[in-house]
Amino acid sequence: MPATSQDDVRKAKGAYQVPAVMRALDIIEYIAQRQEASFTEIFTDLGLPKSTTYQILGTLADRGYVRHSGGSTKFSLGLRLFELGSQAVTRLDIRTEGTPVLQELVDDINETAHLGILDGIEGVYLAKVEGTSPVRLYSWEGKRLHLHCTAMGKVLLAFQEPAAQADLLDRITLVKSTEHTITDRDKLVEHLKMVRERGWALDDQENEAHIRCLAAPVHAIGGGVAAAISISGLASQFDGEYLLELSEKVRAACNKLSFKLGA
Repeated sequence: MPATSQDDVRKAKGAYQVPAVMRALDIIEYIAQRQEASFTEIFTDLGLPKSTTYQILGTLADRGYVRHSGGSTKFSLGLRLFELGSQAVTRLDIRTEGTPVLQELVDDINETAHLGILDGIEGVYLAKVEGTSPVRLYSWEGKRLHLHCTAMGKVLLAFQEPAAQADLLDRITLVKSTEHTITDRDKLVEHLKMVRERGWALDDQENEAHIRCLAAPVHAIGGGVAAAISISGLASQFDGEYLLELSEKVRAACNKLSFKLGA
């Protein structure tokens, strides 16, 4: 049997695309990007026939997917899209959506990975996928963790709004888990600023001796942090160029999950 080429794959995918549906989606996405657009702008910029554009817009308006903005003749998105989007968000299960992403990450790097969220003044692991590394970490789904001395906790803190972050810092105790733990609030605040700017956090033997953990944020639809993904391993191995390579892979996994969650 001959090998399947990339062109064959693209043609196969194209065979299942319905032109009318594609045009309707193009119109919706165009209006979403522009916030509002006139009939002329839509068919001109998208290169669509006037009659086709008129028919599609009429159908979308009848079903509530687009509407006229105030008293103007321009179109904006309708509330039906908001309604369906809200239903989709409420039905999303971060653990269900995130576990396959964790598995892909572990298959790639062979290190143990966790998915966690903020719960009160602690982080909590929702999912864990064990790597093939001989190092076995004492962690489990449902385990709670400090915010100030774990990579995941730092991410969940760093990407909070300033007022929410300050409130959390007021409520948590900066327990000294190892000699490397940051227990000074001012130093921790500065460290969290760096985490936010860099886009990922490192627990450099701050929670457990000889163990380094790296984490990055999973973003919510509104732009805040919905969860975090972390990986863990021996400090002697999580170092140098390999550490930077891992940070890119973890961030890529987080971006993938963020997209699945609608961010």
